[in-house]
Amino acid sequence: MNEEMKETPVFTQFLRSTGTIFTSTVLTISIAGMIFARFDPSLRETSSLFALTPIGITYNTILQIFLGSVILAAVSAFLFSERYLYKMKFLLRTIIFLLMVLTLFSLFSIIFKWFLVNEPIAWFRFFVSIFICFAVSTGLTLVKQRLEGKKYNKLLESYKARHNIKSA
Repeated sequence: MNEEMKETPVFTQFLRSTGTIFTSTVLTISIAGMIFARFDPSLRETSSLFALTPIGITYNTILQIFLGSVILAAVSAFLFSERYLYKMKFLLRTIIFLLMVLTLFSLFSIIFKWFLVNEPIAWFRFFVSIFICFAVSTGLTLVKQRLEGKKYNKLLESYKARHNIKSA
């Protein structure tokens, strides 16, 4: 486990995670809204996530996204912390987190009427967006872990060379 994360208080980790999830969600919705609005002008009347013309994302939507971010940060802190589920494989944790994201934002879509929930095309767009975002974030996480692994392996080799320790 990362020593820096062990020393960081759980509440600080939770705040960082909330901020990361919230920021990335708002940016993703903003970019998706701009793209969808360009290619599908009818979207302006079908989604309450954003008022496309001059207004942008509404205050209510931002607060809804923040609430979702807090909930997902709590789930993430539990799932990805090695303090609680240290024997669970990363892939299983990731799959559970994806299911939680889908469940939470599906419920938010229904409760807060983010889009017309009785239209299959709206759900299709929703699921495609979730999976694309999830794939990108998972890919970036895996790349980050690989780079950190290489960094730590180089540090280990350097340490072994300085102290004349032979690899097994």
